[in-house]
Amino acid sequence: MASQDRVFLSSEDALRAIRSDFDQYPPQTRLFLELYPLITGSDRPVIKDSRNNDIWIGTPAGRKQRMQKISPRQLGDVLSKALAARKPGLKELTELCERVFHSRAYHGTDETGRRAGIWLETGMEAFSCHQCGRCCCNLDYRFELTEADFRLWQKLGRTDILEWVAVFRRKGEIVSYAIWVTPGTRTFSTMCPWLEKKAGSEKWQCRIHTVKPQVCREYPASRKHAQMTGCPAFEKSTQKPHGFSAVG
Repeated sequence: MASQDRVFLSSEDALRAIRSDFDQYPPQTRLFLELYPLITGSDRPVIKDSRNNDIWIGTPAGRKQRMQKISPRQLGDVLSKALAARKPGLKELTELCERVFHSRAYHGTDETGRRAGIWLETGMEAFSCHQCGRCCCNLDYRFELTEADFRLWQKLGRTDILEWVAVFRRKGEIVSYAIWVTPGTRTFSTMCPWLEKKAGSEKWQCRIHTVKPQVCREYPASRKHAQMTGCPAFEKSTQKPHGFSAVG
């Protein structure tokens, strides 16, 4: 599973990546509290009650000051909205990327030397797939099939794969897809139907490896994503996939 050691992000790409990070994982309370003054520049205080793990935020400026309890998810939404309303410079964005993605980042130009942006190290140089099957049992990617994947399976005549795909149309036009839906039902499979155990081994393999979806080919993309979704590629030991519940 080849991975890039670093990726180039334009300012817009970096902002989208940060907001996506806030949304796709369970609330990262500690990170959100750390980033709050950096992103909002607000004088609205944010306090965490360590006894009850509650978060309290002050009312906006101009109003009579009082504290309101919010959830970690709501605090993440506050940060996402603040980022959307601002246009941080490259220096600030670089610092945010380092904090959010737990990886070295530096601003510069892309490989053509024409676009300014941020180089972000993925931390994937030490990645080694253990073939534990965990990512195939955690089907949070059900709605991430690309049109290119779908068209390729059509071109190859892979009806065996296509029968596990749900196609959603609006006014006759395909608008999205979903995988893996048990044929003849509207029920999602509890694990990837193409995952099988290697004979005489504790490892697992994909039966459609050469044509598997892009979301599978690119997983986990970064060290943080691997750690947040339970991938043990950076650990010394693995566990069997059955009963696994990821955090992503």
